[in-house]
Amino acid sequence: KLQAQEKRILHLFHFIAGRITHTMSFLFGGKQKTPEELLKEHKRSIDRSVREMDREVVKLQAQEKKLMIEIKKSMKESPQLAVAQIKAKDVVRTRNMISKFTIMKSHMQSISLRLQTVKSTQAMQEAMKGAAKAMARMNAQTDLQGLNKILNDFQKENDIMLTKQVWRSFLHFLL
Repeated sequence: KLQAQEKRILHLFHFIAGRITHTMSFLFGGKQKTPEELLKEHKRSIDRSVREMDREVVKLQAQEKKLMIEIKKSMKESPQLAVAQIKAKDVVRTRNMISKFTIMKSHMQSISLRLQTVKSTQAMQEAMKGAAKAMARMNAQTDLQGLNKILNDFQKENDIMLTKQVWRSFLHFLL
């Protein structure tokens, strides 16, 4: 039973290593993929690995329950302590394997979260790049000298109008 667990773990590691090797082949040869495609592919691969780990945990938990039932059954039928101890060690190994799979799953999910963060950061960079280009076009279209002249003319006319109002008020006060 321990060998079956070890084989499952080795199979899972080979599966993950195969995914990584497949990804690396695209990085160093073959058709170039866009960063968005690579992120999507990596996220899909990680999610697939997490589901595979979940399946393994469910199998190990079922095996643990089966071992517990066998231990109880064997102790009722013929109380042989040596057999119960061997099966108890198998239960402990199974529980350790479950905890290792849970830890690996957590690591894979944290990597997935990091990839999502990278994707969000990249989207924000693209949006900022677009905004910067739009601002540059607006600055290019804006005639600063003409705008400055308009503002100066407005200031002069505003001063003239203010002066006229002050004089009218003063004349009105005198009369």
